[in-house]
Amino acid sequence: MLPAISGGGRVTRTRGPRGDRMATEAYCVKCRAKKTMKDEQAVTMKNGKPATQGICPDCGTKMFKIGKSK
Repeated sequence: MLPAISGGGRVTRTRGPRGDRMATEAYCVKCRAKKTMKDEQAVTMKNGKPATQGICPDCGTKMFKIGKSK
């Protein structure tokens, strides 16, 4: 199990440029397969790089994809 991360990192959550949801595909660690994220949000990691965070539609596990969302 990974250690808990503590600190003052900020996460900025936004939606797509028109306020709609983005369709992003990411790898679900629990299902061991690539899935389309549900309820995805563009976030900014504490190092300033963009990422996308969402939920697996099958198992409900949090999914995370590093890089600018399309």
